[in-house]
Amino acid sequence: MSHPALGLPPDDPTAGRPEAAARLRRQRSTVAAVALKSALEADPTLVLRYDEIVMRTLLRDYDRHIEQFALALETGGSRYVTEWAEWIVPIYRRRRIPARDQQTLIGGLRPAAAAVLPPDDAAAFGELVEAWFKHLRLYKRLPGDHKGNPVARFIYKGAGILDDSVI
Repeated sequence: MSHPALGLPPDDPTAGRPEAAARLRRQRSTVAAVALKSALEADPTLVLRYDEIVMRTLLRDYDRHIEQFALALETGGSRYVTEWAEWIVPIYRRRRIPARDQQTLIGGLRPAAAAVLPPDDAAAFGELVEAWFKHLRLYKRLPGDHKGNPVARFIYKGAGILDDSVI
């Protein structure tokens, strides 16, 4: 990993797949629209849970996601994607978008990019998506992203005697 404070050279933009990165950047808006459509087909309840403003924000976010994937493709390393996956989680949690919905949205990029990229580059893109999912898996366990254990909740609330206003 290159880091300026360590005295290492910056990443080489020709070390990976620069043609695929350029193709992704050129067709960024098309890939974003197809990715959102694919995510909505994968989970139709997204439309019910989020209003139009949030959906527009998610569509806008695809622009940055695609740029991070393009950087990772052109340098040949997954660092840009995995670090972005770590950084974007608090922003999505502040917007009250759980990690499983984020995984659905990023998963929508895979078929959208496959429509634009050749098969070899699409396979490399799929590996980057899996690297994103690997980091995202850790955040699915945080409170607010799942319903939790009803038995543990029952015991924690004093054997279920008191309501939510007390505990």
